[in-house]
Amino acid sequence: MVLKNLSGKLGKDRLAALAVALLLAVLAAAKFDFFYDLNDDVLMKDILSGVYTGTPEGHNIQMHWPASALISLFYRAARGLPWYGLFLCFCHFGCFYLILSRCLGFFKTWYGKLASGAVAGLLFGSIFLEHLVFAQYTVTCTLLGGTAAFLFYTTEIGQSARGFIRKNIPGILLVWAAYLVRSEMLLLVLPMVCVAGAAKWGSEEKIFTRDHCIKYLGVFGLILAGLLLGQAVHEVAYSSQEWRAFTELFDNRTELYDFQAPPSYEEHREFYQQIGLTESEKILLDNYNFGMDEEIDGKVMGEIARYAGSVKSAKTPFFEKLALRFGEYRYRSFHGKGAVGSDYPWNYGVLLGYGAVFFLAIPRKYAKGRVQGAGVAFGLKNALGIGWKLAFLLVVRTLLWLYILMGDRAPERITHSLYLMEFCILAAMALAHWEKICSLWVRRISGGFVLGSFGLLALLALPDSIRTVSQRQEQREQVEECFQELYAYFGREENRGNFYLMDVYSSVAYQQVPRSEKMFAHVDNTLANYDIMGGWASKSPLQEKKLAQFGIDNMEKALREREDVYFVRQKSEDMQWLEEYYAGHGTPVETRLAAQAAGIFEIYEVFPAGRD
Repeated sequence: MVLKNLSGKLGKDRLAALAVALLLAVLAAAKFDFFYDLNDDVLMKDILSGVYTGTPEGHNIQMHWPASALISLFYRAARGLPWYGLFLCFCHFGCFYLILSRCLGFFKTWYGKLASGAVAGLLFGSIFLEHLVFAQYTVTCTLLGGTAAFLFYTTEIGQSARGFIRKNIPGILLVWAAYLVRSEMLLLVLPMVCVAGAAKWGSEEKIFTRDHCIKYLGVFGLILAGLLLGQAVHEVAYSSQEWRAFTELFDNRTELYDFQAPPSYEEHREFYQQIGLTESEKILLDNYNFGMDEEIDGKVMGEIARYAGSVKSAKTPFFEKLALRFGEYRYRSFHGKGAVGSDYPWNYGVLLGYGAVFFLAIPRKYAKGRVQGAGVAFGLKNALGIGWKLAFLLVVRTLLWLYILMGDRAPERITHSLYLMEFCILAAMALAHWEKICSLWVRRISGGFVLGSFGLLALLALPDSIRTVSQRQEQREQVEECFQELYAYFGREENRGNFYLMDVYSSVAYQQVPRSEKMFAHVDNTLANYDIMGGWASKSPLQEKKLAQFGIDNMEKALREREDVYFVRQKSEDMQWLEEYYAGHGTPVETRLAAQAAGIFEIYEVFPAGRD
């Protein structure tokens, strides 16, 4: 009776999609633990939850303010719950539910719905498995945007302008949410969303009519209005002098570290001397511990970033680099399993998507009783009709890929996001064109063939995905165990009054395994008595607030002069830089090993040289 009532309220397709999404969540949770993918995600969680400053913060720096402020409110209401992890998982499984429920509506038979649900579940559970288990907000942003593009393209075109816009309200909200979660990523993939919009508009029988202009420009206008409003609110929230100064530093730091690299001091000594940076201070840029030096501000970072960019450009001419990156792009697009640097199975999924869309678009509008030759004529017309859409998408995706590769920064969270958005659009195109095939037997055969092809790809990818994710989870658990032991040392009763400053590289990984954290284990959202000596939150108002709670207004001075402030590093990381830095400032120090933790960390006292 409960299921019957629920089915009546949600609809059978929505109920089935909900069941599949819940089943996937249960299976994933039974097999794996959910992790924040990187130390960046962990720090975002710490800021939102109050671990960083002692109070849940609405300014988490990486997200736009409305999204981070909303999540922080949940932490304020129930501090002990892992709200940020719940938010990421809700976005992932919620997007899958929305896509699957729309997908099931295209199939009229129970076996068609069963097959499509099984294939969609296999694809999501195999190709997307790594990002499902190791959640990263950049990928979450793209999934939100990709879901919006899917819903938009699969909206029936025969509706009135008001009905069409109303039907796309969920998609519009998803784009707004994606922008607030990770604006840079949404803007990167937005050209592909625009391609989907143009292709959808181009599917109308008569394109430039008043009604159609209202429909499509109305949706676009609402999306744009929401993005501008979100940006305006964000700008107001970060409008204080302190946040403006930090934003300048943050942007320049991002440019320097993500797209350039600090040039060597020996080869570029004259430049560094011109901006007043000594060799011992420049080491702080190399090891990311620039939070130690108050003089390394946004202006200095900007000058170094611009200079590094000019040095980098001079090394390789633009067109020479473009040819190299185009070769890399082509290699990544077509090479399969086992090839070094291949993007399998993502690239094969997209290639299969292009083929499926073209294949399904050719026979649409075929019907019984047509005169001889009509099928050929319609086939040519349909080929041209779908050809320009796929070509448009291919050109835009190529430009986006080259933009990323030319920047020498192509981590999986960005490249997989490009594939994800493209795949969502192609899947929507495939369904929309498949539905237009009038011949029942052609529709069933072609639909079965396409579903079978994607199902086969998912089945082939699933064992490797499970194996890879299992191995990475085991590695991450070993690393997390070490860090949990270190944090337990910090939290001992005799150490709670101390403050610990960690070398940045010691805090982000161990033996090339990235620092991570389980979403739903070891949840402790109380104020932490440690911080790293650099990173993207360094020199922010948040860090100033955190340090102030421990009576610290100058990291360099506190580490040297206070007996309750300690330096922490992994044994594998260099320590000579610390003594050289203080010596370069005319305040030489000595260090003494105070304790060890987890067999890999060392905690040092730092004090003025010559002190007993």
